[in-house]
Amino acid sequence: MVKIENPEERILEAARIVFIRKGLAGARMQEIADEAGINKALLHYYFRSKDKLFDRIFLEVFQTISTGIGNAFTEDIPIFEKIKKFIDLYVDVLLKNPYMPIFFLSEIQQNPERLQSFIEKDVFKSMSVFIMQLMVEINNGKIKPIHPAHLILNMIGMLVIPFAVKPLIAPIMDRQLGIDYNDLLAERKEVVYNFIINAIQINEK
Repeated sequence: MVKIENPEERILEAARIVFIRKGLAGARMQEIADEAGINKALLHYYFRSKDKLFDRIFLEVFQTISTGIGNAFTEDIPIFEKIKKFIDLYVDVLLKNPYMPIFFLSEIQQNPERLQSFIEKDVFKSMSVFIMQLMVEINNGKIKPIHPAHLILNMIGMLVIPFAVKPLIAPIMDRQLGIDYNDLLAERKEVVYNFIINAIQINEK
């Protein structure tokens, strides 16, 4: 049971837990109320429907990432610095919110249209700035030819998947290798950045 004094925050935290566990379709308002330790009437006082509650949670989760991505991709800095900021942001956000990969994967499976609308509205404009800069650097011979979609998918995949598989992989690595998985995740910043830069950078002779 969630132990937070503010009723609305208690509901939001309980909803995050239940939505991650059950998804939007499987979650029930009564289950959220039970998780929050309140009665269902109080839950409906703050949030009249499950959809409205989910929209609030989903928007908060998505804006955490989209705002950072927008700032990183539109800032007037060299593209390699931009990539580093993107990677650092993603890792920092996921370390603070480890439920997010599962949350998004669940939503992608159950309601991809909702996520598509957020991406088109909040992320695509800033991403287009990054893509244009990437194409200029490719034309200038500083970056190896690569489709922007592959670069973005490579970065996201290398960052998100290790967090998404943590419940499965972390216990095994701890038992078999004595590795603290959280330390491993924190190291992803440098590992992913170096991997991406070495893959796309043209070294000047």
